Amino acid sequence: MRSRVVKLGCLNKLIRILDPAKSTAAQVVSAEHKTVEGAFPRSAMKLVSDKIKHYWKLAKDFCVYKILHADDPPHRLALGIAVGMFVTMTPLMGIQMGLNVLLAWLLRANKLVGIPLVWISNPVTAIPIYYPCYRFGCMLLGEPVLNEKWAQLGVDWEILATDPTLTKWRIIKFWWEGLMDFVGPLFLGSTVIGLVLGIVSYYLSLFAIRSYRLRRWGQLMPPALTPVDEVGSPIELQRIADLKNNGGEENAA
Repeated sequence: MRSRVVKLGCLNKLIRILDPAKSTAAQVVSAEHKTVEGAFPRSAMKLVSDKIKHYWKLAKDFCVYKILHADDPPHRLALGIAVGMFVTMTPLMGIQMGLNVLLAWLLRANKLVGIPLVWISNPVTAIPIYYPCYRFGCMLLGEPVLNEKWAQLGVDWEILATDPTLTKWRIIKFWWEGLMDFVGPLFLGSTVIGLVLGIVSYYLSLFAIRSYRLRRWGQLMPPALTPVDEVGSPIELQRIADLKNNGGEENAA
């Protein structure tokens, strides 16, 4: 595109020398050319930038209002994140959200903070997430890696994804049937990697939540949710104020 614009500039200069009357028309053509050639890239970049800003705002709001300001102690929030990270690595597409809530309930962790992490594993990211887990499982079991089957699985998914009548249940069925060829090494590798990532995410999240709350409020729970001491309760403060007023009235009398 740049070379074409340069050629138009040279042509415009030549027209100015040979026929000044036509130079204005050449400038108009050059301006229209630049507008048409440059409009799409600029609009596309703006669209991508707006999308990034939108998702960044959603992620920021979730971290601030659903985690850092949530009405749960840091331990329960960090444990909920760890559960979500573990479930994300499990090749149980279609039931991961239910599994996340169940494990969080059993461990008494926060049930909501791990759900967005579960969405990380989806049909688009399945192979990039599960293939390394499968290779790790093969290494632990000493089994050969079936690279050809994984490649075929990716090709089959690309073909299926172009079907306009594709439904959620067909997607779940495809991945459950497709991953059955790797079930042993895949489950072993994903379980070990999921546990490691879960433990690491727990301590990182616990440190981050505790540090944020102590720095912002000087305590581990949001102020509005912290139980007030009996001496500082509104009823007790009102009673003390009434006693002071009564005492002042008696002294005045």
